[in-house]
Amino acid sequence: MSRKRVVVVMVLALCSASAWTAEFSYEFLACSSGIQKVLESGPALTALGVEEWGITASSTTKEWESATTRCVGHVLIAGGKTSGKGICRWVMASGDTALGEWEMAADGQNSWKWLAGTGKLAGIRGGGTFQWVTQGKAVEPGTSQSCRRDWGKYSLP
Repeated sequence: MSRKRVVVVMVLALCSASAWTAEFSYEFLACSSGIQKVLESGPALTALGVEEWGITASSTTKEWESATTRCVGHVLIAGGKTSGKGICRWVMASGDTALGEWEMAADGQNSWKWLAGTGKLAGIRGGGTFQWVTQGKAVEPGTSQSCRRDWGKYSLP
């Protein structure tokens, strides 16, 4: 095969692969309740294990309406700054699921990355960010109740 034909075939393959990928924007308000377990606490560092369960309270995207979630991870508080990382599993009203990773950086730049999915969300990729819109007074020690805004983009094959 000539070099020119190889280049043409490669360009066509790249164009057709991207043509089959659909990109979507999402934005929703999710409210959750959770527990925190202190793993270590001292003057220089406090480390917490966290677990939360929640539901999408409102969404600009129909697919994310009434989606539920469970998240697990850790939070570190050092030098007056908070950071953390973990994973969340989302279950759509249809039963399709998506798994993603969250990160709270000490500089306040929160991020989200989609890792995997099932059903219509199989092959999900992309990400975005999140920010808390309200955090209430704990109902009991070691618990939290909060709502956050999530937004970003994802693609599906």
